Amino acid sequence: MTVKELYNEVRDGHIISDIELQREIIYSVEKQELVIDSIVKDYPLPAFYLWKNDDGNLEVLDGKQRIEAIRRFYENDIKYQGLLWKEWNKKDPQLQEKINDTLLCIIISEGTEEKKREIFNRINTLGVPLSDYEVLNGLYAGEYLRGLSKFVEQDAAAKKILGEPKRGKSKIKLLDFICSLRGVKDKKEYVKLHKDEPFQSDQLLVTKHIRFVASIFDEFSSLTILLRLAVKYAKDVTIWKEHKDEINRRLKKFRKSQDYKLITDKEKETEDIIQTVVQGISVDPKRLFTQDQKDELVQRSLAYSSKHDGEKIRCEDCKQLFYADELTVDHIKPWSKGGRTELSNAQLLCRACNSKQGNRK
Repeated sequence: MTVKELYNEVRDGHIISDIELQREIIYSVEKQELVIDSIVKDYPLPAFYLWKNDDGNLEVLDGKQRIEAIRRFYENDIKYQGLLWKEWNKKDPQLQEKINDTLLCIIISEGTEEKKREIFNRINTLGVPLSDYEVLNGLYAGEYLRGLSKFVEQDAAAKKILGEPKRGKSKIKLLDFICSLRGVKDKKEYVKLHKDEPFQSDQLLVTKHIRFVASIFDEFSSLTILLRLAVKYAKDVTIWKEHKDEINRRLKKFRKSQDYKLITDKEKETEDIIQTVVQGISVDPKRLFTQDQKDELVQRSLAYSSKHDGEKIRCEDCKQLFYADELTVDHIKPWSKGGRTELSNAQLLCRACNSKQGNRK
């Protein structure tokens, strides 16, 4: 069946993609455009599996998302290379002809309802989707990825913090860290650029940070945070090692606390906890202000507010006006520097000011 014939059948209701068995559309616009690009460039699309009903109409068992991409392009809902379907008529009518005439592989089955459901089940369970690393290796296998794989599989510290290299998950973790250090956003492009180069330079870049984390921490579920801290505090590795037992004890307690669920900036909090241990600072066991404390602080602030402010309160830092639910309670003297979690050490800040506050005082 040609692409044009497939679209016409869908448009006229003879091919039905919205059936009970099918999942919702999850292709992004970019991925839908990739379907069109595959047709234009003669990259074969997977077969479309259809089910013939008693009335002669066809239901889509597999291929709904590809069909949706084709339909949306024909109906001018998405663009290809910046142009709608109707706009290609002026720029390059031959592209439209190419798409119209491209043949697709269509597999049509029929029979009992039980057979229909079993075919759908097998289509969706027998195939194992490739992992991110397997896709990357399939595209850009070379000297770089061979070196990365060898490092992850053989280096003791890397194995300890990254976990088993099953289907490349640990290798993707390492690659994400390398790209963050290099200031690279697209790891696929990075590997493509370096695929025939040795891995040694990036291995040197990450080794000290990986060994820092492996030598200090006992638990690695927040590995991204720990690696960022390793970059920031690599020079302090000796003193961190001296306090590693207490660091791990405090972090374990923090992760099990109710506060852990409420705190949004877990990286800053982890850093604060470690710094209190390393610097020997005695801190208030109570970390967060309660809602009752916030309510009392809000009432106090409203009592002192100008009549022109109405029900809004000024942020203590930027002095802009906000409603109470837009403000957070912050320690005047940071908790990590010994500040108490009590109203005499509390101030109301907008979220933007609170997030940049850090330990600057």
